[in-house]
Parts: sequence; structure tokens; C-alpha cells
Amino acid sequence: MTMDQWIEAREMREGTYAVVMHRAQQTTHHLVVYSVTFPARIGLSDADGRRLVEAAVGVLAERGGDIEHDIDLDWLVHLDENFLHELQERLVGSTTV
Repeated sequence: MTMDQWIEAREMREGTYAVVMHRAQQTTHHLVVYSVTFPARIGLSDADGRRLVEAAVGVLAERGGDIEHDIDLDWLVHLDENFLHELQERLVGSTTV
């Protein structure tokens, strides 16, 4: 992430986050959800929820293009196995998991 790109997630309730992302001089808002079992199922049961969501949106941002307003991480991992690998790499490579 560069200085002209930032992502901030705020927990609304367990597994539901409001996300603000700024990139390329544009700010977008997203709603990210995941099931209570999601972190354990992807092998990251100790991951901080806020960090998990920020990393997931970061992966989508790196891919370029538009990002949907509503993002369901369980469904996204089901649809795109590469997303799971990219997310795990981003979180494991971080010192703030």
C-alpha cells in the first residue's frame, strides 16, 4: 500500500465491518462480512478481524478494477481459490496478525 492508498476498517459487529478505502484520488465505502468460523477455516484463527478485513480489501485493490460495495469473504474464497492464497500470504507476512 502506498501513501496515496489507505484502507480503514471499523467493526460494526462480529464479522461485519464498514470499510473506507482511498486509492487513486478516489474514496469508496464497502461493507465486508465473514462468518464466525471463517478465520479458523482459512488457518488464521488468531488473526485480528480488522486486520483480516483490511488485508482482504488490500488484495482486491492490488488486483485493480472496481471493488464491489458488499464483500462476503466466505463467498469470495469459495469463488476464487487464488484470493485465499493471496490473503494468507498478506496476513502471514504481516507482523500485526
